[in-house]
Amino acid sequence: MLELEDNIRKELDDHLPAALSMLNRTGELETFLKMLGMEDLLQSKPLYQVYKTGKIIVIGRSDVKAEVLLSIAKSLGLSKDRFELYLDYEDGKTFDFEKAHWKPQYALIMVGPMPHSGASKGDSGSVIAKIESTEGYPPVVRLGANGLKITKTDFRNKLKEMIDTKKIA
Repeated sequence: MLELEDNIRKELDDHLPAALSMLNRTGELETFLKMLGMEDLLQSKPLYQVYKTGKIIVIGRSDVKAEVLLSIAKSLGLSKDRFELYLDYEDGKTFDFEKAHWKPQYALIMVGPMPHSGASKGDSGSVIAKIESTEGYPPVVRLGANGLKITKTDFRNKLKEMIDTKKIA
């Protein structure tokens, strides 16, 4: 058995990258690392990450004017140039969320009231459910305490929370 172990060690450097790649493709990498007691080597955070200083999409019907929302953002140290505001109820139906899919320059999507159906809904129950559950979208923040609603207080609080938790900068 010792001879086999010595031979494996000699060959390991040459063959390990290909073996790890195959284990990853076949979904067996986690099992392999657990067998070796090395499961802590697996990344716990998602591979896809957005730029913390990227664009912030705010979408959904709002009685709060765009200028007021941008003023709140400025008071928190965020440039108004980072924001894309779509504050009409129908924007949720026509907005193509794919523009933020796998685009790390989009740091956050903040959603308010909008139709369940939309151009990017796919097989999901709503557009929001789809972007929340699909890898490759920026973090999604629902605005409103009891149901979706864009208010000055909640907008400020959610932005501050995202800054404090270092999801945006």
